Amino acid sequence: MIWPFAHKAGTNYWLKVFALYALTEACIQLLFFIVLNNFGTRPISLVEIHLLMWIFQCLLIWPIWWVAWSVRKTKIIVRVFVNLAFYIIYSYIWFGPVQDLIGHLYDNLIQVTRTEGKRIPAILDNGDEYSYLNYQLLKHAFRLSWFYLAAYFYNYRLEEKKRLQLAIANRELQLKMLKWHLNPSFYFKTINHLQQVAGKKPDGATVPILQLAKVMEYVIYEAKEKLIGIKKEIQFLNNYTRLINQQENGLSFETEVSGEHDNLRISPLLLAGFVDRVAADSAGNIKTTCRIHLHFSGTEMQATINRNEKENTKPLLILDEDLRRRLTELYGDRYSVSNEINEFKLRLELDEER
Repeated sequence: MIWPFAHKAGTNYWLKVFALYALTEACIQLLFFIVLNNFGTRPISLVEIHLLMWIFQCLLIWPIWWVAWSVRKTKIIVRVFVNLAFYIIYSYIWFGPVQDLIGHLYDNLIQVTRTEGKRIPAILDNGDEYSYLNYQLLKHAFRLSWFYLAAYFYNYRLEEKKRLQLAIANRELQLKMLKWHLNPSFYFKTINHLQQVAGKKPDGATVPILQLAKVMEYVIYEAKEKLIGIKKEIQFLNNYTRLINQQENGLSFETEVSGEHDNLRISPLLLAGFVDRVAADSAGNIKTTCRIHLHFSGTEMQATINRNEKENTKPLLILDEDLRRRLTELYGDRYSVSNEINEFKLRLELDEER
């Protein structure tokens, strides 16, 4: 019902619906013609009149469907009233003139297609003899039923398409977040460290193996949620940084937490993502200590990461467009960042537990 072809997908759908309706209308016309001519008390008008009537029936459904489309989003009582009122106006103004036009066209067409002895007058209702409560009302209801059935499936398709697009977008976002937050090199370095520890002192590998198991359990099970308690995120961050500290790459993290944060929730793996970025950007530095301070005040969290290398001219964390876009996807305008050479600050407005 989009006209004139403003929406390609919607136009294609409604053209298919109209074509199917026209085919059904043609079958009904043909059935009436066969039944009435074979079982009626007298022969009725010839096939030419039914062809003309079918053409006009197809053309006449457009105003009916257009009115129904115009009020499709209103209340049911409004739709019933508008469609019923339009049926009365439509029948009073349009039915009589259309019947007369069909009769006129038939009389001229029959002069060409039939010899004088085989011509049969068209049996049509006159405008002044028309009654509202006849089979035309059933035909009007039939046309409306086609429209509302087609509109139902059209809206269903749109909602299903939106749902699938949202599911795909959500899955892609989750995949992007996992790729962003979880640096594969972390696992390779941790496993390599465990291999070295196990080779020297097997008993010493027990603690880091348990820490790695907790990290992986959190990533696989807990991180599926959209938001998670900040306590669990901090616990995960501690296990995560301990494993990084054990990798003997010259980089270590110290974490400090202050303020009340019992009822706050955060996007999972967010803090670990910044640790990954700092670790990647600080690769190659020797004996670098980064202090992570998480301060909570109300629903606000301020995360500060400091580095002890005062002579380093490379930023602690490279704040690129990808990082800002992901923060925007998660928190909209509820965040702010500042980045200096040896200090990075992130302010977040967190959610509260319901």
